[in-house]
Amino acid sequence: MKYTKGSKAYGVERDSLSVVTSTSARDNIITVTRQDGQSVSYDPRRLSGVNVYREEPREFATGDRLQFTATDKDLNVANRDLGTITKIEPGQLTVRMDGKEDRTVSFDPAQMRHIDHGYAVTSHVSQGLTEGRVIVNIDTDSSRNLINTRLAYVTISRAETDARIYTNDAETLGARLATDVSKTAAVDFRQPVAAPRRPTAEPEVHQYSDPNHRIAAVATAYMQRPDSSVIVAPDRAERQELNQLIRADLQAQGTLSPDSKSLTVHVEQPITNPKLAAQYTPGDLIQYGQGSPELHGINHNSVGTVLASDPQKNALTVQTSTGDWATYSPHLTKTMTAESAVYRVEQREIAQGERIQITSSVAELGIRKGEFGTVTAISESRELDVQLDKGETVHLNQRQAQHIEHGYAVEGIRAGAPERIIVTQEAALESQREIASLTRSGREVSVYTSDGSSPAQGLKNPISLPQQQQIDATANVIAQDNALTSPNVVAPEATQVQHRRGMGI
Repeated sequence: MKYTKGSKAYGVERDSLSVVTSTSARDNIITVTRQDGQSVSYDPRRLSGVNVYREEPREFATGDRLQFTATDKDLNVANRDLGTITKIEPGQLTVRMDGKEDRTVSFDPAQMRHIDHGYAVTSHVSQGLTEGRVIVNIDTDSSRNLINTRLAYVTISRAETDARIYTNDAETLGARLATDVSKTAAVDFRQPVAAPRRPTAEPEVHQYSDPNHRIAAVATAYMQRPDSSVIVAPDRAERQELNQLIRADLQAQGTLSPDSKSLTVHVEQPITNPKLAAQYTPGDLIQYGQGSPELHGINHNSVGTVLASDPQKNALTVQTSTGDWATYSPHLTKTMTAESAVYRVEQREIAQGERIQITSSVAELGIRKGEFGTVTAISESRELDVQLDKGETVHLNQRQAQHIEHGYAVEGIRAGAPERIIVTQEAALESQREIASLTRSGREVSVYTSDGSSPAQGLKNPISLPQQQQIDATANVIAQDNALTSPNVVAPEATQVQHRRGMGI
């Protein structure tokens, strides 16, 4: 286990490693041995920022393609960076990194074990990469959640000149990847011709029966005019996927720096009934506008961390900003509960050139919640310089930088939003008031839905490559019966090292 944040309470240092020695499912307790040899037991719900790995053997040789499976600041490599092994010596691997720079890194594989072979990667890892030739392996017996338009969009759009799909069932693959796009086994990746904007305040409505097709189309539409667009996506999972897709394409385009830094952000939680302790989770942060210093030791304008919630007694136990513990019933402390907000700590990859949205007002800087800006610089201490869309440049310290979010797909917009708005959701916009609020001030609005309830005619366009790539890639569907062969570039001398594979926990 690797701790990106650490914990003073359990004596776990930041960026340190430990090994799990036992678990208790009944008590939800794990016991780990730290690097200093000491054992500690704790409830994993109490700690955030923990990555879990298992060791597996890998054979590496000179000429092998290699990928890094974790970020390493000392080597200046990011998670999933690729390279080629140029030299193997006792206690040292030398790797020539991919990219425009001619750069090599050397490390001890007994210490830096977050590596793997780099010949085949997942579609998720391929985001942000651009290669002349792309080979895609798709097994149609896999889950339907894995084979969809998003897979086609991500994998095939990585190719500059040649894209080939190997599959066990070429006859049904087209239908699996793009049901509403193609009626044959071929997958159409044509470049769309932009239609002239209609001289009307009514939004353009694009209707898709499959949500996967809708998300792919929204990402493509955004990339056609990224400097003046924002996506409004009420669904949180959809926002995260769109932000990931768009960031990868912007990095491939060169607009967004590939050197991201991981920032800790506070994401406000939609608590429907804050008077119920059951709605809080250990690890939640509570921002108290009005505290209870005399009765509970909770100061005004302070932050507490939820340690435990007792639904039967309707009681919360929090660690206050002074380090003390306090237990109270949120339904009895009406004023304190009413004037509090709940956040959860998450990590966000932020790079120079990143579009962000401010998620909490910063009175001292004159920034309102919901404003947009572009990151112009990131310090080693994770402080940000941001050029706001309204023109001025501000400096966000560590505390202020915790209240930001990626600004490509957002939950909602306020005054000062970009001129082009793309709305994506399952249901169509129903009220005229909702439509009018989006189209006011001459904003250009497009609505993408997938429930079939829109009165507008459905637009089922072919899945297209991002406009800026200007490529003519053909997806060749080849049955797996044809053997896939490639030159053997791996030298015969091989050495075995332990590699760590992320468990996706």
